[in-house]
Amino acid sequence: MAVQVVSFFDQFPDFDCNPDSPISNEFKRLGKARNWRPGSKTWTKNWNRCMGNEYNRLIGSRISNLETWQVMCRKVGLGDEFTSIRQCKKALSCIYVNIIDLLECWETHEMPTRFCNVSQLAKYSKKSAKLIPREWAKQDKVLRVLLKRLL
Repeated sequence: MAVQVVSFFDQFPDFDCNPDSPISNEFKRLGKARNWRPGSKTWTKNWNRCMGNEYNRLIGSRISNLETWQVMCRKVGLGDEFTSIRQCKKALSCIYVNIIDLLECWETHEMPTRFCNVSQLAKYSKKSAKLIPREWAKQDKVLRVLLKRLL
């Protein structure tokens, strides 16, 4: 039986999380309520915990499932033609998409923005502060496929 991963926000009972709002927006609201200064060690530590937890809740527990990889391909606009995890990985490795944006649209009918190149992705990711630790992403099968070295 699979363990149900709860939302990062559930550990803050006094915080009323809006499930229809992007994860990053809710984190900013929580950070403001908790007086976490953006860029501080506390903010960064909690951001990384939040993104890790939400990734595990939405995707991480199902990474060996072909259907999860196919959903990811559809989420970034690649279609339904992939019949193996290997095909999905190959197709996804050519896509430039922000990993946080992908997480935020996982439970919606929206698609994350696809960028034409790594330079555009880097500019957007840094400006929006939607970044995850490279070491963290390198340890995960799904994230490693999407990971790009930002300039």
